[in-house]
Amino acid sequence: MGQSHSQSQTHISVLPNEVVVSILQHLPPQEIKSAVLVCKSLREMGEKPRFWTWAVVTVNTKDDLQKLKRPRLQMVQEIDVTQGSHGGTGVQCNWIKEEGLADLFQVIGEIPTVKRIRGLEFCKGIQDIEPDLVVGVLNSLEELNLCYDFYDEEDFEDMPLRLEAEQLELLFTAVAEKTNLKFLQVSGQDMLKDMDKTDETDEVDEMDQMDEMDTISPELFAAAVSNVEEVKLENLYEDTEDMEDRDITDKHFEALYSIIAAKDRPLRKFTSERYYINDKSAIDPDLLSRAYNRLEEVTTDVRGSARQLTAVLRGLVEGDSRLKRLMLRIDWRQWNQLNQHIDQNLVRRAKKKFGQFYQDPCTVLENRRYLLDCIDIIDTSES
Repeated sequence: MGQSHSQSQTHISVLPNEVVVSILQHLPPQEIKSAVLVCKSLREMGEKPRFWTWAVVTVNTKDDLQKLKRPRLQMVQEIDVTQGSHGGTGVQCNWIKEEGLADLFQVIGEIPTVKRIRGLEFCKGIQDIEPDLVVGVLNSLEELNLCYDFYDEEDFEDMPLRLEAEQLELLFTAVAEKTNLKFLQVSGQDMLKDMDKTDETDEVDEMDQMDEMDTISPELFAAAVSNVEEVKLENLYEDTEDMEDRDITDKHFEALYSIIAAKDRPLRKFTSERYYINDKSAIDPDLLSRAYNRLEEVTTDVRGSARQLTAVLRGLVEGDSRLKRLMLRIDWRQWNQLNQHIDQNLVRRAKKKFGQFYQDPCTVLENRRYLLDCIDIIDTSES
């Protein structure tokens, strides 16, 4: 005669707390959301901030700041200010980008775990925030896009994030010493200190006032930038002579390349846009190649002579190198000249060592024309 077996169910409340916590730690985000709705005990344990580090908090309106004061979100790592489709009217959603950055930074200052702020580069008003607070928030991030640029095209959103010289100098000082940053982009930042704050009694001529002592220190710039694993530098004023001194200068780049070539720094991936390898540059090609050989990935623009490019390539090919990927973006206006006069044997050696290391501008232009043709076709079909 068979025996009947009954299964008894154990209520979650009788399990030791450490067992429940272990279970919660292994639940995916959606299951955590469901678990805290099961019973009071699960809700109390599930509200612990360590179970909600995955959450991305959207902040578009002033009321949204209250989310960041919830106990469960005190270890949140990512905030989104890209003005999503939720959170109020268009005017309300625009609050964070137009006037709410100071309030956001005050709240984030109390949450040191925040590593990413999506859309920060599209927000205004950072110049009006107390420098120590700006530095504290920005230096605790893992990704930072310090971008200042304005576009004529409607399809591109303006990026008004520009620090005051004092803020920028303090940030570089902090980053050079210790930083959480893994990625840093610097574009359109004013490297020239405010001349109105200099001593008017100093009897110096106009050229002396533009000396490096009136810019962010090249050595400080180099120490900060080389302390981040991945960096993208972009010059904004390449074609505007009266603004050139406000951008990243030859002295800043030379200091950066010098420290990379001389020391083992955290920097591994480096991109330089609108700063060209060219004949006007005061930077020694040998210094460039020695610095590049200490990195793992390099992407840079080229607008110079075959002689100078040859010198850089020879240093890369013949020197000991960590470089795994090299991409030289050659100015299309000089493509034929460079292609005809550069040592083709050196090119073959470089290809063997780094793969396809230059971007053929003819192909880039063809791809751009193809993309524009596709856009025209889409526009025509929708009209």
